[in-house]
Amino acid sequence: MRLFYTTSDFVYKGRPRQGIPFLCYEDMELVKPASDFLLWVALENPRIRSPATWRSYAEAIYDYFAWLDANSLSWDELPLRSKDVDEISNLALYRNWSLDVLDSRSGKRAMQPATVRRRLSQIMRFYQWAVARSRIASVPWDAVVISRAEGRSLGRVIREATLPKVHRHAIRFLTIDQCRVLLQNCGGHTIRLMTKLMLQTGLRNEECRTFPMKYLFDPSPDRRSRRIAIDLSPSDMRLKGGRPRRIYASGQLIKDLFDFANFGEGAERAKLYRMTEGEASPFVFLNRLGAPWSEKGLCNAYRKLWCPAPPAKPSLDFKVTPHMLRHTFATLELYAESQNRNIGYALAWVRDRLGHASISSTTVYVHCLDLLGERHLNQYEREIDALLIGGDEQ
Repeated sequence: MRLFYTTSDFVYKGRPRQGIPFLCYEDMELVKPASDFLLWVALENPRIRSPATWRSYAEAIYDYFAWLDANSLSWDELPLRSKDVDEISNLALYRNWSLDVLDSRSGKRAMQPATVRRRLSQIMRFYQWAVARSRIASVPWDAVVISRAEGRSLGRVIREATLPKVHRHAIRFLTIDQCRVLLQNCGGHTIRLMTKLMLQTGLRNEECRTFPMKYLFDPSPDRRSRRIAIDLSPSDMRLKGGRPRRIYASGQLIKDLFDFANFGEGAERAKLYRMTEGEASPFVFLNRLGAPWSEKGLCNAYRKLWCPAPPAKPSLDFKVTPHMLRHTFATLELYAESQNRNIGYALAWVRDRLGHASISSTTVYVHCLDLLGERHLNQYEREIDALLIGGDEQ
């Protein structure tokens, strides 16, 4: 089983369509039902606009169909159900295998239950799509109807029995000392500034990697101690769901980014990009080869700090990921806004800074405030401001 993505040469109904996933067997024959679904995900489903989400669906469908192929099973084979026979569905068997498979190096579980649940949800969406198009008679799982009180009435909730139960884990964010140690050990000027930008604005990994040159300017000295609004547009950079939003960064950080891009390490890498591509880079941050950062490049850069390949020793004694920097920003921003406004307004403010589609996604940070407590948050706010707003050293 092979997973591919279309290039700009692929034209669908008169328009070039790049990045659309499709599956092929080893003999390069198209896996039609899976590929038709992935085409629908990318081009027809109005709720899924992000290529990153296309890839997420593609990886789930690829893993499932590869497992089916390896076990000589068919995707449209429904379990026999009668008073004498009660077969286990292929989807349930795949779920059990996913939860049980171990990593060959660490000996630990290869996939966390949350990852398995997400993949199963995407595969189940494929089956629902197939039923709607009469490609299969029914979905291969049972639904469990649960009653619960909703105000004065009794509501009914349908839960899919195939999905594994996932316990919620506490949001992981960095302490002040961890932020300080991380910045000290970033190694290069590029990684350090990317770290500062994410900590100060809550940008996602892909948003930081595609942060555009056109947003940079040299702020006047009197503006460097203020927060400056930056309007993010999906026409300039990658934004989840294509949702524009406004963020705020310190004038000093914008100055540091401007100097970096025009005179420092960023300018040197931009020169390599121009030599290769024949045009100026649209992005502030490039890797050491002068190319745009890959999807996993920043994650790998942080991983080398806390889990390097032997025999190297780790620089950090704690795990860090780009998304943990976003959690750190969100916790601090929610606290700062809640000091002068009610919690509802504060949550709406943070939702808009983070680009969440729903405020329910933002409410998880209320628990972070409870964990830290007001006394620690006051100190946290002061120290991280001092750490991030100060000028960056070359």
